[in-house]
Amino acid sequence: MKHILRNLALLLVPVLAYFCLFAAFEPNNYFGLHPNTDSDAPISRLKDFKRQPGNSIIIGDSRFAHFDMDLVEQTSGRPWQNLAFGGASLREGIDLLNWALDNNPDLEEVIFGFSFYTINQGYDTDRMSNLEKTLNNPFAYLFNLEYNVNMLTNLQNQLTGRVDAPETGDWVYPQDYTAADGTVYEVHTLLAEYPAALITKCENWALNTSQLDRLYEAAARCAERGVKLTVVLAPMANIVKTEVCDEYGEGGTITEQMETTVLPQLAEQSAELGFSVLDYEWTNRPDFDDDTQFYDGFHLDERYGLPQWTEQLFTDLG
Repeated sequence: MKHILRNLALLLVPVLAYFCLFAAFEPNNYFGLHPNTDSDAPISRLKDFKRQPGNSIIIGDSRFAHFDMDLVEQTSGRPWQNLAFGGASLREGIDLLNWALDNNPDLEEVIFGFSFYTINQGYDTDRMSNLEKTLNNPFAYLFNLEYNVNMLTNLQNQLTGRVDAPETGDWVYPQDYTAADGTVYEVHTLLAEYPAALITKCENWALNTSQLDRLYEAAARCAERGVKLTVVLAPMANIVKTEVCDEYGEGGTITEQMETTVLPQLAEQSAELGFSVLDYEWTNRPDFDDDTQFYDGFHLDERYGLPQWTEQLFTDLG
């Protein structure tokens, strides 16, 4: 029996060693071993909020996930906590808002990212239930393949000194404007070709009315709690509006449905429920240059566009 126990112990040594390695190098600071992390993964941001809930939070997709939080605090005059993450759908944003309300009784204000893209019925991802389970179960985190791959990637980056590059570009003509087939665009290649990726999701665009109703229910809950809610529509490049929004949609183009249905309804509900709307996507579009201030059609350049919009947004919010 002693031999069996000894052999089992020897077998467990490499497993325990790997778990120690995992805890030391996983990039999301799940176990709170590091003072901070620059990870924008949802598990990282939710775990950080659960440990130390902030009273002013940002919810949204990748367009809201990369704010310079020092600039946000400097412009607004108060600290914010960013819970936005890449690919977040309207459903996930509402789930996250309700989760934040449940986990912080002192919550004071919320920026809620909103867009024609996220209110599309064809874009309705649902990850919050799995995220909540993982938040409350360390073993679910330890044995998750994705997070193990993240750890190994982070370890490799630490050993090689590699850091993630910001989404920014000093585009050079003609090489950055020339497609693989030799076509020369008027804007840099990444921006010129990005609308095609959006069309696959938006060609049959239809309004997700059930999730919009849930948003208004969450807004009513914020009003009951005295939480200041601001729905924010982020800027899009002109090329996205003309090549996607003005061309596609069921029962009318996306542009027509946003301007005749969604925006009037938002205005009506905001007046009734007491939340605010800041619209930089349709009615108050910043005078940004597609070619120099957008990294692609959706995401602002992190050096030449996002800081300018950050200052505009948080000044307007004040």
